[in-house]
Amino acid sequence: MAIARPLQLQPILLPKVWGGERLRAFVAEEDLGEEGWPDGEPIGEVWLVCDRDERTSVIASGPFAGRTLSGLMLSEREALLGRMAPSEKGGFPLLVKLLEARENLSVQVHPDSVAADALGSSPKSKCWYVLDAEPGAEVFLGLAPGVDAAEFARGAVTPEVVDLLQRFRVRAGDGVDVPASTVHSVCAGVALLEVQNNCDTTYRIFDWDRTGLDGGPRETHVDEALRSIDYGAAATGPWPVESGEEEGHEGAPVNQHATLRDGELFQAEILDLHAPEELAAPGEPTVLVGLTGKGRLDTGDGGSYPLTKGITWLLPADLESARVADACGNLRILRARTKRTR
Repeated sequence: MAIARPLQLQPILLPKVWGGERLRAFVAEEDLGEEGWPDGEPIGEVWLVCDRDERTSVIASGPFAGRTLSGLMLSEREALLGRMAPSEKGGFPLLVKLLEARENLSVQVHPDSVAADALGSSPKSKCWYVLDAEPGAEVFLGLAPGVDAAEFARGAVTPEVVDLLQRFRVRAGDGVDVPASTVHSVCAGVALLEVQNNCDTTYRIFDWDRTGLDGGPRETHVDEALRSIDYGAAATGPWPVESGEEEGHEGAPVNQHATLRDGELFQAEILDLHAPEELAAPGEPTVLVGLTGKGRLDTGDGGSYPLTKGITWLLPADLESARVADACGNLRILRARTKRTR
């Protein structure tokens, strides 16, 4: 069965012990349904695109309203994915979420393909776009210069592990690449958008000696983490995503693309859009998330769909065209595409 239209996805709110209220500003209230935002709940993550056993995105409107992404992957996989491959477990290949760290997140690492094969798991990489950050807020990313495997192993089980990591200040609008095998953490006071391949392999090294929402200690995976780290890699720090104010030959602003990550598993970009541009990629799915401003998507068959802050669209592989129109001048969106073909 064909899909051939943009699919709007409902956000999924997840309470976390380290969450708060900050993500509310980045979600369209009308997309939350009748229940709305749960007052008093520490919301740490909002899953925008997900197809996992524990949770799956739901289509918000149109002829597929109420259908799940996992259901479409079963009945309309060809229309949805085209020539692109599903995740290793057969799901939609991308996971996109919002994340708030009201408290420091755990120090952790994800394995690359070599380490994942050795550990019987799956590789994972990701990238961040910083939505909001308190003054002086930081992320940990990679080992500090001169720290080797032996030194890190000695400090990994102690609170001093953070002294063995690189620290970077972040501001709203920064991009951060988090390759597999890179130790990392998000510190308190940061809200961000995260794009990753659809995998949940996370080896937690240190969690600030806190308990989970169930009152019990959170599990750590130090041995697996030590086998997953690339001790020779130098992490690249955050960088400011350009504002997209460059002018074209006629003096009008032109569309700008900034790459967050272009790796083996997926590509993620920030687009500043001022003029019409084709966003669909026939034969492969595309995820769009509205960050600021507003515009619309025109599909060429009379269909028109809003592009606004907080909205998430999945363009299926069988959609021939989705052209941005009426960009208001500060329309910024995230675009993500999987890279693995069948």
